[in-house]
Amino acid sequence: KLKINVLLCSHTIPSTECEDTPFVPGHNLAGEGFDVVTMKRKGSYVINMDKWDLGNGTCKLEKNNYFSRIKQKLPAAVVDWRALPKCSMKVSSQIFESSEALVNDSSSALSVSWKVGLDVKAVGAAVGSTHSREAKFAMTKSKEDKYSFTKHEVACNFYRYRVAENPPLHAEFLEAIKSLPASYDKDAYRNLISTYGTHYTTSVKLGGQMKAITAIKTCQAAVSGLTDTAVKDCLDVEASGSYSVATVKAEAHFCQEQKKKMGTNEMFSSMFNERQTEIIGGNINGEDLLFSGSSHPNSLKNWHNSLKSLPDIVHYSLKPLHFLLSAEHPARKELKKAVEEYIIENALMKVCSEPCKIGRKCSARDRCACVCESSQIIKSNCCPAEKGLATLKVYSLSAKGLYGDTFTQTDGFVLVKYDVQIKNTKTIDDNDNPLWPETFEFGPIKIRMANKLTFEVYDADKFWNTNLLGKCSFELRSGVVTDACVFKYGTFYFTYEAKCAPSLQGPQCNEYKPSPMAAPLADIFSSRNAHICISVNY
Repeated sequence: KLKINVLLCSHTIPSTECEDTPFVPGHNLAGEGFDVVTMKRKGSYVINMDKWDLGNGTCKLEKNNYFSRIKQKLPAAVVDWRALPKCSMKVSSQIFESSEALVNDSSSALSVSWKVGLDVKAVGAAVGSTHSREAKFAMTKSKEDKYSFTKHEVACNFYRYRVAENPPLHAEFLEAIKSLPASYDKDAYRNLISTYGTHYTTSVKLGGQMKAITAIKTCQAAVSGLTDTAVKDCLDVEASGSYSVATVKAEAHFCQEQKKKMGTNEMFSSMFNERQTEIIGGNINGEDLLFSGSSHPNSLKNWHNSLKSLPDIVHYSLKPLHFLLSAEHPARKELKKAVEEYIIENALMKVCSEPCKIGRKCSARDRCACVCESSQIIKSNCCPAEKGLATLKVYSLSAKGLYGDTFTQTDGFVLVKYDVQIKNTKTIDDNDNPLWPETFEFGPIKIRMANKLTFEVYDADKFWNTNLLGKCSFELRSGVVTDACVFKYGTFYFTYEAKCAPSLQGPQCNEYKPSPMAAPLADIFSSRNAHICISVNY
């Protein structure tokens, strides 16, 4: 933990003393228009954050120990400015089982107050943040395969302040409000929203934040012997400045053991590198600060030191734009309506896109998630338990030209062996060209180079020992295979089907197979199990 104690002293003084005095760091980071659908600051101010004269010939100055107690002025709109006395650099992490769960959380930087004064309830839908950068990343990924997502964050807050109840409004915003038509015009109000957003920032915490969203192919992790939670925990270890030494040592040992099992020394942040990163505040030089602890030991420290002079917004509270207008203002009611329509039109509706290929939808957490009964081959999340897993079926067993008895024809039967399993046909009497009707289901198996599919054909002699007429072995490969064995007397024919477990492919079923959405569904849905009624380009 980094602890910083700061002494503050606030003064109201004559305006002449503020003219050549610099503003406090981040003085204009509040009072800006904000779009809760895209989670973006609009860059257009609704409040005048550069006006510092209080209007009565005075202004406000602060002394801040971060800058050797030099004097810095406050905007007239700012109240309750504080430098925070403690900064704890600690990585926090979360895991989300679906893109929709991540979208629901992606407005976490916001105070819940953004909904106050708005009627934006939509049954079965997520409202707000549905077009945010991280939402788009997760929703796009979800169409490509079965993903879960981790979010890692580290933040440090240096300052905070809020906007006064009746702040001076920006002249351009006032002109935009004046230009609105007398009666409601959706296009005119939507144009205002495209410029100023849906809300404005009313209070802020300033400093810096590093955030990474990592997309984990759930079944690819599973066949490597990992759970999503294990991946998250090992990313925790690799994230810079994470936890106490004891915790890191314990988790680091676990992660090293996992890598040994996988036969690799690669870092988890490299193995699972489908990632969207964002660093706000401070000086950044393009390095992956969150996972660069060993490569760039000074990067985190340098970034942290720069935040006191170059802070950005880490957390903010919002109010809808119409709160800036008086209750009697003719545009207040219509602006509220326009903002509500815009948010609801871009709500993310939860709709399961397709039935389960295996398992069934019975998850209490996610009604679209498929749940399987755990077995040797499948885990509860319907991912294969390991590589090489398949089911084996053997059928169409026959022979021609067998020679087992001197005076009569062959009384033939077949033993079929794989690994420790042995199946046998019934005996077909007195037939040198038998066709055995059995189909053998071997159930879940693991395809290994050491294990071969073996056939042994016998003549069952009633009076003497049973005679082996021929034996042959084959390395299994996935798919439907028809082949034959040529014996000294006769030829044996067979067919087998080795079907890879879900999410596996390749001749030995040891290659990962993604599970993308069907193309027609991907065109319709915004994510694997949700769609947005109307898209935006703001």
